[in-house]
Amino acid sequence: MSDELNSNDELEEKLGTSRKKKVDSFNLNISGMEDYYDDDDEMIFPDDSDEYEAEEEKSEDIDNFSVPSRKNDDESDQSERAEEKRRRQALKAERKRKKKKAKKNGCVFKVVWLVLVVILGVFLAQFLLVGINDLLGINRGEEETLIIQIPENADLETVTEILHENGVISNESYFKLYAKVTKSGFNFNQGSYEMKNNMDYEAIINYLQTNANRVDTVQIQFTEGMTVLEIADKLDENGVCNKDEFLELCNSDDFDEDFTFLANGRKNLSGVYYKLEGYLFPDTYEFYHGESATTTIYRFLNNYETRIYYTKQRIEITDDESTNNSTDTDSDSRKTKKYEKLTIEEQAKKQGMTMDEVMILASMIQAEAANKEDMYVISSIFRNRLNTIESGGYTIYGENINGTLGSDPTIYYPYRQSTAPANFESTYDTYKIEGLPAGPDCNPGMDAIEAALYPAETNYYFFCHKAATEDSDAVPYYAATNADHNYNMYLAGLKE
Repeated sequence: MSDELNSNDELEEKLGTSRKKKVDSFNLNISGMEDYYDDDDEMIFPDDSDEYEAEEEKSEDIDNFSVPSRKNDDESDQSERAEEKRRRQALKAERKRKKKKAKKNGCVFKVVWLVLVVILGVFLAQFLLVGINDLLGINRGEEETLIIQIPENADLETVTEILHENGVISNESYFKLYAKVTKSGFNFNQGSYEMKNNMDYEAIINYLQTNANRVDTVQIQFTEGMTVLEIADKLDENGVCNKDEFLELCNSDDFDEDFTFLANGRKNLSGVYYKLEGYLFPDTYEFYHGESATTTIYRFLNNYETRIYYTKQRIEITDDESTNNSTDTDSDSRKTKKYEKLTIEEQAKKQGMTMDEVMILASMIQAEAANKEDMYVISSIFRNRLNTIESGGYTIYGENINGTLGSDPTIYYPYRQSTAPANFESTYDTYKIEGLPAGPDCNPGMDAIEAALYPAETNYYFFCHKAATEDSDAVPYYAATNADHNYNMYLAGLKE
């Protein structure tokens, strides 16, 4: 019984000691938790998982060691707690330092950003101010007149550079921006322009996109009787347009849609050398240097259309009816004159002719006649010869001329005798063909056209001319028979 009591006392003593160790251990743990709070009573956690895992490994290593004595264990724990506390204080200090540095860097960034915004704003304001002034043509110095040369097919970049170099604009970037935004920076015409240095952008662009403001013009006079080839040469020599391009267009259908007299009035064009021969009305024209051949031809055709189809002339009409008056015998023979206004086309219809026939006949008259009076006589000779076709080619004097017109310029058309290639034979040769040729052999003037409509009344079938000299004009000779014509040829110095 006493042994049993002693055993209980020993067990109770062991349990008491164990409980005391647990209590001490708990108190140590509680007291150790103080190191995990900062001065603001906020709990401190490890900054990263690596440090936390390292601490765990360190704690496991410590548990693996046997504690020699309670005193050494307490000293070791205090040393570790002190070290841990120092480490956490260092971490806290480092965080504060970084936070302070970040705050300082943030202030610096804000200042730099604000400075950049101010600089950008000043630059933008200056750009807008300078650009707007230039757009409105302000602050370009004293007003002066400038000659600007724009090359062929110039783009926006080229035009901008030329304008800037000549002082028409001050800001290239703003001009190009304006042109692109307004979608107007294209279709600049080539040529020379007289411009002011205070023009705004809109005026500048509009100015360079029309030929009306060009100053590089050339005035050329084309005389009556010039051929298409001669006109092309003159245009090319004066720098108006390319000769080959001009000739190609003169034999094309490119203008038929705009001019009905070409689309509907021309017949049997298969044998025609140049479709527009006869329709390039001779006159004095003003052209631009380097303009297109199409534009040049439009000038000629517009003039022809105006003269032939829209210009009315005062035409005298003879009334054959006599005024019957028994008291005035002179009035029986007196004729009353009447007038009406008609275009050339209307006059041709009244004469029973097409405009194509009129222009062919007029061109032959123009090429042969020495003067205006001579034109009407030659017109009558051509008409008389054309009338022989109905009588089998015979004249009223019984001579057979085979219905030919016998005009020398047609022998070499489209060339002149001096420029025709060797052994050249023209299909227009009116010594070989009957009636009118396929087309005009030159471009006649208004006098020849009127002569073709109103020939003189003669019985002539032949004519020739004594060549003009420095002292005298050409002298015409007319004949009704071939014998008389041969004699006239002798008088004119054309035959021995």
